[in-house]
Amino acid sequence: MARHKMLGQLMPVTWPALEGFARALSTFCSVHVAPNRVISSHVGPGNIEITWRARRASLRLDAGSEAGLQNLRDTLGHLLEEVEEGLSARLDWQAEGDLEGRLPPNFRSARVSRVTRLSRGFMRLRLEAEDLGYLAQNGLHLRLLQPTDPDAPVWPRLNRNGRTVWPGASDLHMPVYTIRAIDPAQGWLDVDVFLHGHGRTCAWAQQVRAGARVGLTGPGGGWLPRTPTLWLGGDETALPAVARILHEASPDTQGHAMLTVSDAANILPLDAPPGVQVEWLVQGRDTASRDEVTAHLTRSAAHCLTQAETATIQFAGEKSVAQEIRASLQRITGKLPANVTCAAYWTRTA
Repeated sequence: MARHKMLGQLMPVTWPALEGFARALSTFCSVHVAPNRVISSHVGPGNIEITWRARRASLRLDAGSEAGLQNLRDTLGHLLEEVEEGLSARLDWQAEGDLEGRLPPNFRSARVSRVTRLSRGFMRLRLEAEDLGYLAQNGLHLRLLQPTDPDAPVWPRLNRNGRTVWPGASDLHMPVYTIRAIDPAQGWLDVDVFLHGHGRTCAWAQQVRAGARVGLTGPGGGWLPRTPTLWLGGDETALPAVARILHEASPDTQGHAMLTVSDAANILPLDAPPGVQVEWLVQGRDTASRDEVTAHLTRSAAHCLTQAETATIQFAGEKSVAQEIRASLQRITGKLPANVTCAAYWTRTA
């Protein structure tokens, strides 16, 4: 497969600023900083390399697709701004033509082709679009872009430095969802929406009809684990990701999936390997409290830590629960292994 490359420069820039960029990048991927002041990293879609000399940084991006290249540009720009406001504005790319105003290469205009009620709490949307192959690689999640005015949608565009500029919330709703299933050859993907009763997407999913236009960008988030042992935990918001991971797992995979739901009606069939035990906990029926759920999840994940070198441990759910599980596992290990992830998908409010 042909590689897509992009060269550029960033100036003026100090080496401490680039070290700050490297630290920010290292929070979610492996980063190598060489003695000759070269920063290199493999990020899901491809590679970023930065060489610093005399207040000038030479940049090289390398990805398997134009969409992947855009993900790298957005990652680079976002992290540079986190280090120093206005730093990404100094980027100068060797690009063919003017980038400003173009649709991002990782954007697709899609059409809702089918709406299915899976349970009391879940809707499944089938979305059709052209050239979806890039969304089947290097990330489980996408942004589901819902325009406020479907007849005159306002989509994201590139600025002159190639970074995606997003419309305001009044023009475009941009939540992140899991790609539950995808068939690039047939040109469709499925997104499962949990109807938690709050927010624009819940209301939209219950009234949307076939033919409605939406936008897609991505992919993002973690990729499918390939270890022989899995421990997966979460609530309803994690269910689409857990279902996708189990469906794609090798038939000889061993492990445990532990899912908590607020309503037994949201227990859905999962296509899991025979060696993966699937356990459902219904709050109010199987557990007495949120603390009991958290303690049960933590004990189970801690047991799996004994196989840390060959296991992937992932939890996703409410922020305080994710933080408590992460802190408990850190107390056990001293420092969480790279194969342990505790992600906050939502935050409980009063």
